[in-house]
Amino acid sequence: MRKAAVLMTIVMLSSILAGCAGGDSDAEKDEQIASLQLELANVTAQADDAIAHAAALDTTLSEALVALEKSNADIANLSVRLDSAEWHKANLTNQLSETMEQLNQTQDSGLMAQLEDQIANLSAQIEDADSQITGLTSDLSQKQQEIAELDATITALQSTMNSLTFEVRSRIDTCPEDSPGVEIAIGYDDGAGAASPNDGRVNYDEVQHLVGECPGDHSMVESFQNNSDGWGPALMAEMNGILYFAADDGIHGWEPWRSDGTVAGTYMVADVREEYCESDGQGGENCNNFGSLIVVCWGAILNDNCFYPEMVAGNEKIFFTGFFNWEDGSRSSTTLFVSDGTESGTSIAHFHWRWDATYSSSQGWGEDVAGVGQLLVIPSNGFVPDRVVYTALEVLGGECDECHPPTGRELWISDGTESGTTMLANIQPEDEEWVYAGTTYCCADFQGGEPRHMLKKGNTIWFSANTAEYGRELYRYGMGGIGGGLFLVQDTLSGPEGSEPMWMTSGSDGVYYSANDGTLGRELFHSRGDAFTTGIVKDINPGNNGSDPQFFTKFGTKVFFTADDGENGRELWISDRTESGTFMVKDINPNGSGDPYQLEILDGVLYFTAYEEDHGRELWRSDGTASGTYMIKDINPGNNSSWYFTESYVTGSIFSIHEGELFFACDDGIHGVEICRSDGSLSGTRLAVDSNPGENSSWPFWLTSVGSKLYFQGITSEHGRQLQFIWDNPGPIIASTESS
Repeated sequence: MRKAAVLMTIVMLSSILAGCAGGDSDAEKDEQIASLQLELANVTAQADDAIAHAAALDTTLSEALVALEKSNADIANLSVRLDSAEWHKANLTNQLSETMEQLNQTQDSGLMAQLEDQIANLSAQIEDADSQITGLTSDLSQKQQEIAELDATITALQSTMNSLTFEVRSRIDTCPEDSPGVEIAIGYDDGAGAASPNDGRVNYDEVQHLVGECPGDHSMVESFQNNSDGWGPALMAEMNGILYFAADDGIHGWEPWRSDGTVAGTYMVADVREEYCESDGQGGENCNNFGSLIVVCWGAILNDNCFYPEMVAGNEKIFFTGFFNWEDGSRSSTTLFVSDGTESGTSIAHFHWRWDATYSSSQGWGEDVAGVGQLLVIPSNGFVPDRVVYTALEVLGGECDECHPPTGRELWISDGTESGTTMLANIQPEDEEWVYAGTTYCCADFQGGEPRHMLKKGNTIWFSANTAEYGRELYRYGMGGIGGGLFLVQDTLSGPEGSEPMWMTSGSDGVYYSANDGTLGRELFHSRGDAFTTGIVKDINPGNNGSDPQFFTKFGTKVFFTADDGENGRELWISDRTESGTFMVKDINPNGSGDPYQLEILDGVLYFTAYEEDHGRELWRSDGTASGTYMIKDINPGNNSSWYFTESYVTGSIFSIHEGELFFACDDGIHGVEICRSDGSLSGTRLAVDSNPGENSSWPFWLTSVGSKLYFQGITSEHGRQLQFIWDNPGPIIASTESS
């Protein structure tokens, strides 16, 4: 590009010179021609230098690329040799163990001598194998360092080759607004197009080439109030390429926000719960502005007696639960909200009636909490708008029982409008009179069916619910058509105790879940929706102890899960819903539990974390076979774990699929807890970004993929916990107006 630009300058000057030479040869023109000849000579010399420099850079770059290709091949070869050596050592170790067992069992002195010789020979071979593994590991580390140095060299060379500039501009349209990048304009101040000649600038209609690059591979979206000790932006959901989330700007409290990754495109959707004040009884006021999306707990923090706001997104609407103020500003309650992403389009979807604070406290209920939650979005399909299935607790009707019939915690559905919000089923109706403040109230309902573990499969909602007659059992609700309405799938454990179904996951022809039938303990169940097709798949841990299956993850026509068979600890299992097709995939940690966690499918492969004594908790993969189940990389070398925390309401997702790769929070032992990425290979598993440089951890939570960006909340030393994103920097941005 430097060569082309300079040569075009030569052509332009030669043309001017030729035009001038055709005129009169007076003194003034002779002086002009001499000046132009001198300028042409200078530009020609610059061109020669530029051409020579570009050629040298091309040669150096080619050599570096060849070296990089060779180093990558060496890495692959070393990895194969290392795997082979480790397999050989493992085989020798097994042989040694078997030989020692034979020695302990024999009484034959001759055989004992032979076995002792074999043991000595095997021990020596194992020592040699260890030495080979150490050497190969060292060679592999050296090659990885060489590749890192070559990558840096190549990047520097490529940057140098694209560095020619006639004018530098600090804005690239395709870069994030908060990371605008730098643009180099190459052209001629010749007045082409609408530009003015000789104005000292290379205007856009005079540009021949544009070269630029967006900075870095991540960016902080906006600095909210310092959240170094707080939770930071949370509850992230994506709708139409926009991120919706909860944040506290230090003024409005926790409210719904939106972002497109730019500063200008990041703003609060609506101030749902404005500041309100109460009298302090001494002529003053107590005011607060906690916002609508705040966590409130009664008693210990993050216990079962808490209100946790939620947010889900459909195709056209987001639904969230939170607090709102009463008109008099003195009290607050929680309910369901809906928004189209604008302030005017944000409103209460349905007002769920609260109950009296004094009476609710006497019954053990938290004050002023309607208990709206467990949002399950049903996206629009062109005929029916976005809807959300959820649970809501309405204890009593207040002064107008007919207006607000008491239902307890039951199953509801809403399209975001009052008329489109209704209770799907009153699973556990109650009829109880009670007297409060001298008034007799009718038909209070303090419990309800308490639906949990909701799952959508087709037009059916699966869930567990509790009744006085059956206890907690498996139910389904058909959303319409034949088979619509509420159905008890099976009374698995007769009586009021119930089988407590949980961990429900959609299968290819039904639903997998765990339940306790009262005889075999908690085991794996499968159902296609009726009592005849519902039952235990396999008694994994024989007897009444139960294997406690968890983390069901659909895998084609099968399902992965974790279970404890009573012998191998909690390990990875797979099932095709038949007893013979249900088995442990691999005993990952022979001396205890591998305890697989965070199961995620990507391109037909299961990714998960697991614990093994020699390497700690690291990233693994599985294709459903023992040989195809292995640790991808020892990210934090040795028995130090790169992964040691779990998801919760506070952390949100710490495992996310983004643009065909797996992104996850990890600790490589050098950079603290940051975001890593993996394509499933050893070389492709690496640190994605060090967003809090050095040994300091950013502790990234709420990983959410939106378009080309992976959003997360993470700590920065300067701003505390903030909204950030990772993106695959497109590298140099090059545009040309030349046909060539």
